[in-house]
Amino acid sequence: MYAQKRPIENTHIVRERDRRRFRELFSVVVLGLFIGGFLIIFTWQNLSVIRLGHEATRLQQRKKELENTNKALRLQIDRLTALGSVEQRASTLGFEKTDPRAVVMVERSSQLAASREPQAASLSEKH
Repeated sequence: MYAQKRPIENTHIVRERDRRRFRELFSVVVLGLFIGGFLIIFTWQNLSVIRLGHEATRLQQRKKELENTNKALRLQIDRLTALGSVEQRASTLGFEKTDPRAVVMVERSSQLAASREPQAASLSEKH
């Protein structure tokens, strides 16, 4: 009933490579690598744009914070250097107002020399 098959020994037979199929496979692999490379570059570029956008937003917020801090510091300087504030601080420290006649004005030497030159010139013209 059953026919027994003899095992075929074909280990010595070598199949020839199909050159057309190899070229097709090679071209598909090259095309796949090209498309994959393009997608990787495209993704990298988009991620860089997103990262730079986040960094620009962060820097704009930082700039705004610094401007607000600068404005607050300028207001504080104006408040602390106002004449009324200085007088009040001086009175709390025990300073008293001086007589305006007791104030001695001191000039810088460069200003003094510059102010004496016109005087010297006017004196030499008189003589």
